[in-house]
Amino acid sequence: MSKTFPARLLVTVVSLAILTFMGIFSETSLAIISPHLMEEFHVSAVAVQWLTSGFLLLLAAAIPLSPFLVKTVSTKLLFRFAVIVFITGTLMGAFANSFTMLLLGRLIMAVGTGCSLPLLTNIVLEETTPYQRGTLLGIVGLVVSFAPVLGPVVGGIIAEYLGWRWVFLFMLPILVVSFLMGSAAIRDIRKGEEYHLDIKSFIVSSAGLVSFIMGLSYFSTNYGLLLIILSFIFLAVFIYLQLKVKYPLMNVRILKYKMFTLGLITVCMPMASVLALSFLIPILAQKGFGVNAFHASLIMLPGTFFSGLLAPVMGAKYSKLGAKKSLIPGFIIMSLSMFFLVFVDLNYTLTLIGYVSFMMGAASCQVPAQTNALNALPQQYNADGTAILSTLQQTAGAAGTALASVLLSYGVKKSYNAGLDDIYIHGTKYGFMLCLVIVIIGLIVSLQVKTTLNTNKA
Repeated sequence: MSKTFPARLLVTVVSLAILTFMGIFSETSLAIISPHLMEEFHVSAVAVQWLTSGFLLLLAAAIPLSPFLVKTVSTKLLFRFAVIVFITGTLMGAFANSFTMLLLGRLIMAVGTGCSLPLLTNIVLEETTPYQRGTLLGIVGLVVSFAPVLGPVVGGIIAEYLGWRWVFLFMLPILVVSFLMGSAAIRDIRKGEEYHLDIKSFIVSSAGLVSFIMGLSYFSTNYGLLLIILSFIFLAVFIYLQLKVKYPLMNVRILKYKMFTLGLITVCMPMASVLALSFLIPILAQKGFGVNAFHASLIMLPGTFFSGLLAPVMGAKYSKLGAKKSLIPGFIIMSLSMFFLVFVDLNYTLTLIGYVSFMMGAASCQVPAQTNALNALPQQYNADGTAILSTLQQTAGAAGTALASVLLSYGVKKSYNAGLDDIYIHGTKYGFMLCLVIVIIGLIVSLQVKTTLNTNKA
């Protein structure tokens, strides 16, 4: 099978990958400039965190619309809309004169990212064979994986020497390049299918996602558990609606494909743990090891850098190695890395080593897991599968971050009450324990997966 791609397709994929890159870059760079924002707008750390959590929540809520958008809206028009919306949000962030305006800009940026994520995957699925997808998704992984590498470092440098607003202005010319490339190369992938948007299902799914993440974030309060219970009620209602309506928002019936369902777990577990660590380690470095924000970002640089290099390699080798040989070693490496971080007496260097090892394990899993899951579906369900996978990925990332923050707070408080020194070092380990449990679950599930190359109709 040929693994060469036309130049037009490569330009298309790169233009969309750039937009996705900018979404992740903005998220990771904002974590570094949070103190500047708190000082300028006179808001608390809790308020500033909504710049990230609000982004992820709206992104997860918007992604279920992707099958409707992909099947009914011109592909090029949808791409242009995504870029223009993202640019609008970026400009609002750059020139915000209040925290409310800044937050609104971030939410608008989430809408643009929500359009680009499923569009990118659907174009790859529609215009390549199963044998080519691993390589092309690996290229996407290479581009996107460097966003968390550059985000904190570039954000820290720009904020230090030019001011935090230039973090947003820095993104504008790159977004314009993406717009020009995509406008020239993207072609329509619609197939003339009839599709109707179920507004009721969209409202229920959004309410369920928001209540779930808020419930996790406030789990230690009286109403945290109630919000989680409410989210499961919304989920049950949502599934009921999807099975009854003529045009479901999400085709939950595709969960009958066992390898797709197991694949969702192998995709979501690394996502949850990676984002949890992205939240925990900068706090550990600054509060526990006493370094500044720039040096805190450097502790993550080698891990994200090497994972970015490894992602396309593992994507290309997926068709040769198959699912188990790609996933199981990666989950074993992640499990051993988290065991190391949980039980070793940590310092800056040991944390860096553990994080590098963990991220290389995660990079070994993520592209093969996604490719194998989507290959388990007949081609006509590509858009449906992408919508479910993307929604659960973002939800897993938000959930991992929310739980990590709760456990960090609990660990710090418990360490303080016990009279321990280095309370943030001890407290962070509770969040690391969460990541250890998550990747062990992923390892157990990966033992059950089989390589899939399903190109037939259902």
